[in-house]
Amino acid sequence: LMTQIRQLYQLQKLDTEIDEKKKRLGEVLKAQNEPQALLAKRQRAETAAVELQKWQAQHSDLNLEIGSLNSKAKASEDRLYSGKVTNPKELAELQQEIEALGRRKAVLEDALVEALVMVEEAQTEKTAADSELETAVAQWENQSAHLKTEQNELALNLHKLMQSRKTKAATIDAASMKEYNTLRQQRHG
Repeated sequence: LMTQIRQLYQLQKLDTEIDEKKKRLGEVLKAQNEPQALLAKRQRAETAAVELQKWQAQHSDLNLEIGSLNSKAKASEDRLYSGKVTNPKELAELQQEIEALGRRKAVLEDALVEALVMVEEAQTEKTAADSELETAVAQWENQSAHLKTEQNELALNLHKLMQSRKTKAATIDAASMKEYNTLRQQRHG
């Protein structure tokens, strides 16, 4: 009887250790998911990249539009001063067109300066976000490697403990095992 009690006690110790290892393994597996802080840094970097691209595209579009206005203005000025146009009404229209193009160009140049400032700000934000993300990823990969190592150790320990439990349970009579398992379920471990 004392031997049977000792064996049940040893089985209980094994089961308790198995339960603890399983619980920790669950925690380790859950901890291997990317943390919210890393996801937030990744989102910030992606948003910064999109914002930079948007302002670079706007800057480029404005440059192209200003270039087009310059070409139109030059063509109109060449025509105005070529001497080929003699009709006063047509000369006045050309002069008005050149002035309108100049006003439009001034508005676009203001927008171009604003876009350039925004490109610089977006580039600064993107650089900062990328740097923070890179640091966070490196830290996460380091932590993840430790967690993976712990996971492997826990899995190996659990395997050994389960084998020991199986061996130990085989030495205990069926009636005692049934009663032990019933009590274990009732008391949740």
